[in-house]
Amino acid sequence: MPTHQQTMSDSSSSFTIADSSPQDELASDSKGFGSNSNKNLQSREALDLAGDLDLERQLQEPNDLDDAATTVEVVRGTKDSEKSLPATGPIPASAPPSKSSGPLTLAPDDAENPRNWSTSKKVLVDVILCIWVLSLTYSSTAYVASLTALEKRFNTSQEVAILGITLFVLGFAAGPLLLGPSSELFGRRAVYITTGIFYSGFSFGAAWVNNLPGLLVLRFLMGFAGAASINNVPASIGDFTIAANRNQYTILYALCAFGGPSLGPLCSNFIETGAGWQWNLRVQAIFNTLCSICVCFVPETHGPTLYKWQQQKNGNQPSKLKLGQVIGVYKTALSRPILYLFTEPTVTLCCLYLSALYGILYGFFEAFTVVFLEMRHFKPNSYGLTYIGLGVGFFVACVLLATVQKKYYDNQAAMYAAKGMKTQPEARLGLAYPSAILCPISLFLFAWTAPFPHVHWIVPCIAEALFGGSMLCIFSTFVPYLIDCYLQTAASALAAGMASRALVGCVFPLFAIQMYHRLTVQGATSLLAGLACCLMPIPFVFRRYGSTLRERSKNASNP
Repeated sequence: MPTHQQTMSDSSSSFTIADSSPQDELASDSKGFGSNSNKNLQSREALDLAGDLDLERQLQEPNDLDDAATTVEVVRGTKDSEKSLPATGPIPASAPPSKSSGPLTLAPDDAENPRNWSTSKKVLVDVILCIWVLSLTYSSTAYVASLTALEKRFNTSQEVAILGITLFVLGFAAGPLLLGPSSELFGRRAVYITTGIFYSGFSFGAAWVNNLPGLLVLRFLMGFAGAASINNVPASIGDFTIAANRNQYTILYALCAFGGPSLGPLCSNFIETGAGWQWNLRVQAIFNTLCSICVCFVPETHGPTLYKWQQQKNGNQPSKLKLGQVIGVYKTALSRPILYLFTEPTVTLCCLYLSALYGILYGFFEAFTVVFLEMRHFKPNSYGLTYIGLGVGFFVACVLLATVQKKYYDNQAAMYAAKGMKTQPEARLGLAYPSAILCPISLFLFAWTAPFPHVHWIVPCIAEALFGGSMLCIFSTFVPYLIDCYLQTAASALAAGMASRALVGCVFPLFAIQMYHRLTVQGATSLLAGLACCLMPIPFVFRRYGSTLRERSKNASNP
């Protein structure tokens, strides 16, 4: 039986990256404010991917926490969406945050609620935010095309020059740990504008700096500031969509987040060949700045922030937050992902698998240089075109996620409903099972065809596409699986994953070239394939023991 704060519904459809669980909806508290009769309901957030709901509620003003006297539960996607439940009394401000009660937000029928925007406005906001994500992931690998020129310009080794990629990706770890909680405190838009200014400034600084240490520091700061996009944009998409239609908006995010690294070397090789390394960095700066300017015009989407503004307009001035209260939230937001990483087996296994795949992806990029430039003697521009294979794989994966995965999830939801059960998180893993098998196969295919000139170049490119598609399918099923498993503290589970991926992904480029030279393409890629084989059983472990792991966890949600 659902609680008065949150009603569970299994009618939601599948999604790609930033979807909520099938239990995604809000609970409303019946309460009038001011003289606005159309704002007679306030709601509670049921899920937020940038910050844990219990931490966000700690920032809730005491006046707001005392308001709730009667609750109305709202089930999204039905015409009969409201039904009254017995009053449960006010929620004391001094009471500890409830695991089943989120912060106050706008009512579902409020005209100011982002979920009530027109479709055209949602699409426009989605495109702007996702292209901003693309600018970050593009910049992470576009730098690769200038490595040789940077080595000559600054008289340095390849290992030092490649730190520009390592430090950039390392900056991604800041997103979930610092910028996510900041968006709960100050709102999404404030964080986007602030980080966008620094992101653009650091990008132009990197394009005009005249020494290597300065370039490397600025590359790290670019990744640090830009991490607001790759971390907070999924939360923004969740703010203005519901589970029933979220899939169509998150597919673009998935394509930009994973397509950017393959687009970077493709485009930057043409820029590097025609205009030089400085213009390669300048194009990144211009692209990043234009995207950041567009993001400044995106309206606020964070429900609790909009609710607070609405109360201020109605004369209900919220109490000022205490410094200790804010510090406490940041302290927990920084420590909980680390705690989850080492004490929650579900989080540990997900992070282990996804981090390894992320590292393999960035290490795999170095194989292209060895295979197509050194062994097959492609021209630089032709070499860049080989990354199209990865992009094709990512695109096909998005199509499969929108069709096959959605159908699988809907069938699983119907099966559980027929049994009188709520949909289990394992229903999210449909495409993960074949993808986990296909991933190492694609790497073995690349390993034993790419280095041999008598094998047509299209064969290793097909292997790239299979690897890219399988990896994206694994990511796009594991992330919502984590969300469904942890619900109220999903942001910490995702933060553990994002931070661990950034730490592992940034290390692989440092040794990948040496590995390919010393172990040969066959040996090095087979080693990566062997690593993927060792981790291949993880989705099947979740299928068999997922419910047991959740039952033994103190933090996981049990549908």
